[in-house]
Amino acid sequence: FPRYQIGESLITGMLSVMEDLGLLERLEAYGFPKKNGLSLVWGAKRELWNVNFAELGGPYPYSYHVRRAEFDKLLLDRAVELGAEVRFQATVGLPVIEDGRVVGVSYTIGDSAPRVVRAALVVDASGQARALTRHLAAVSWQEDLRSLAYWTYFSPTGDLPAGQEGNILVEKVTDGWFWPIP
Repeated sequence: FPRYQIGESLITGMLSVMEDLGLLERLEAYGFPKKNGLSLVWGAKRELWNVNFAELGGPYPYSYHVRRAEFDKLLLDRAVELGAEVRFQATVGLPVIEDGRVVGVSYTIGDSAPRVVRAALVVDASGQARALTRHLAAVSWQEDLRSLAYWTYFSPTGDLPAGQEGNILVEKVTDGWFWPIP
């Protein structure tokens, strides 16, 4: 850790969260590309339309496109500063359930015997791996939400209008949509 993950385009509301965590200045020091809005090509007319975050009236008129390895490490380091204990190279096992509530998790490191860690709040932040939730009845498959995503890096072939250069672009295509992030 940190490990490679495809980048992330943060929403403006995330900056308030970063401020609450005491991380906004550190985030801004990374020099990640700034995003001032969202550009879309959607609907029957196939025209470009833009959302300028400054016009939405929130506390932050911008956000960032982040490199996940650096962003994740920023969050992890802050969690440790605030008292979190981190286990690297751990494999999550089963949730520990008491009185119908998840109060911990078992884990192993390498070929060690399983260990248990307890917490007042347990969060499964493993994404699509669903390391804990797959063991609970909370997982269901929604056939109508089946999806597939591909990602790649590319060199832009055109520019967005002046003032929209850092926008994420979301475009509807016949059987889906795509979103190039600068």
